[in-house]
Amino acid sequence: MGMVGHRIAKRMMIGLMVGLLPWSASAQVLQRSEVVRESEQHIKAVLEEEGMGLRLDRLVYREELKLPDGKVSWKVTAGQNDWRAGRQTIPVEVSVNGKMVTVIQVTATLKQTSRYLVLKRPLKRGDVVSEADLKWEEGELDRPPVDLVDNPRQLAGQSATRQIPAGRPLQYEAFASPHVVARGERVQVAAIRGSLHIETVGIAKAPGRIGETIQLENPASHRRFDARVTGPGRAEVVAW
Repeated sequence: MGMVGHRIAKRMMIGLMVGLLPWSASAQVLQRSEVVRESEQHIKAVLEEEGMGLRLDRLVYREELKLPDGKVSWKVTAGQNDWRAGRQTIPVEVSVNGKMVTVIQVTATLKQTSRYLVLKRPLKRGDVVSEADLKWEEGELDRPPVDLVDNPRQLAGQSATRQIPAGRPLQYEAFASPHVVARGERVQVAAIRGSLHIETVGIAKAPGRIGETIQLENPASHRRFDARVTGPGRAEVVAW
């Protein structure tokens, strides 16, 4: 085979190899804006169908997408349990001429419409809340906090465990039963062992809520002991 024959054979081999490649020179390239636009449409459709009160606020995809020539179709593959407010990665299946080619990951920021309780006025640590201090609001949250208060009656009479501003969605963990014993208060103390019941007095060395164990001091001997708060101004010796 002469030089010309070798060249022809080489060209034929290159042409055959190119034809076998899944990504040929005629592949289509989708710009980032196109990928975002298509993904956005399908994600919005899924959110509307699921009816979970979620809204797509922002979508990001940072690369070009190279695909074989043909008709492109899109499918959001996230299940219902995958959707949540906040920033998350959502898989989108991309097909060409009905055949799945790749799965891309787009970054979405979702917001959720929620109804929640807020304070009408700010509370300081230790302030007791009443139902009159509470009101319902509805709005979009980037990431709804867990343990949202859903029953104002359960919150009434509780005290703030920290400073809480007005207008913020309330969580149960920010409240606790109020102190019924104050630091320095003279407390009626019961010491019970079987049928033996002794009443005495102790000085509280710390504030206490019902069920909490605090330290008391005997005003005569100045001996300290632990007691469980049982009610306003009352406690029971833990061990004696």
